[in-house]
Amino acid sequence: MPLLAFAFLAFIGLGLPDPMPGSLWPELRPFYGVPNAGLGLILAVTAGGYVLAGIFTARLIDAFGIGWLLVASLAATATAALLQSSAPPFLGFVALAALAGAGGGAVDAGMNAFAAARFQPRHMNWLHGFWGVGATLGPAVAAALLAAGFGWQAGYLAVGLALAALTLAFFATRDRWTGAGPAEGPRHTAWTVLRNPVARLQVAIFFLYTGLEAGAGQWAATILTAGRGATPAEGAAAATLFFAALTGGRIGLGFVVDRIGADRLLRLLAPVAVLAALGFGSGLADLAFIGLLAVALAPVYPTIMARTPARLGAAAAAQAVGLQVSAATLGVAVVPAALGLAADLAGAAVVPWLLAAMAAVVGVLIYRLPTRR
Repeated sequence: MPLLAFAFLAFIGLGLPDPMPGSLWPELRPFYGVPNAGLGLILAVTAGGYVLAGIFTARLIDAFGIGWLLVASLAATATAALLQSSAPPFLGFVALAALAGAGGGAVDAGMNAFAAARFQPRHMNWLHGFWGVGATLGPAVAAALLAAGFGWQAGYLAVGLALAALTLAFFATRDRWTGAGPAEGPRHTAWTVLRNPVARLQVAIFFLYTGLEAGAGQWAATILTAGRGATPAEGAAAATLFFAALTGGRIGLGFVVDRIGADRLLRLLAPVAVLAALGFGSGLADLAFIGLLAVALAPVYPTIMARTPARLGAAAAAQAVGLQVSAATLGVAVVPAALGLAADLAGAAVVPWLLAAMAAVVGVLIYRLPTRR
């Protein structure tokens, strides 16, 4: 239980800095005098650091142990946020975003590997629910500081101090993680893991699922305002509802996933996600369907992650989890951008139908996953 509590704290810390660049971009852009493409550069290098960390996390766990990996990774994210709060030159800010991405990717992959080896699917769902708590708190604190008259730097300073405190807490308990991580066994490289067709299937699911999740959350406001006459406030409310329902769904479904069965729950919710996406595309009861879509999608990421050791073997799990985290990061980076291109070519009204098609593909892939241990 103490390690589980620390895992919850780690995921809150993981979520804190993630939305900061976009949330503070209206202040960052004029401060640095860069075009809007600058945000894309920040997000791209963050994603690059995340992907690389995910690929190499299993080797780092082997070399240093999961306790020291978590300490070093949290220290990297704290350092990045604290130095960004000093308002360095823009290229320095971008370089620190890469450091933040690498630290966050290592924490994400390391904690997922640990949780998949030690916890039940319900715990994994709660972990990712706590990421949503952090992702909500970070922008909320930054917005409150802006409203109080502080600059954008104060938001990064607050997040950096919180991450520094979390780093110290993990440093004090680093020895308690020894032997608590993924099971030891023959070393597996990314290539040996990917020879397994189930591993390739899961990597594909993580890429498509996170692209679907990010695409729905990022484009919900535009779909409503550009194509359905909603006000900007109503569009923002829809996006907020999506992420709130995603977080609430993970926490709520965590109470029932072990009773229903992890694989059965995913199979039950897969068609619900497709129907919700189709309902959102129809333009009827927008908020109800976007909320239902979020709830139906909520357990996919944490539950498949939790089932990874059972499907692929304990020895391959850490490397597989790292690959899945990397694939998920690429999905977040690529799919929403592709949806934006589609919206430019065919109008925003096409986006919800593309989301429905993606939900159907993810559902088919979920049904192809083996359900036996």
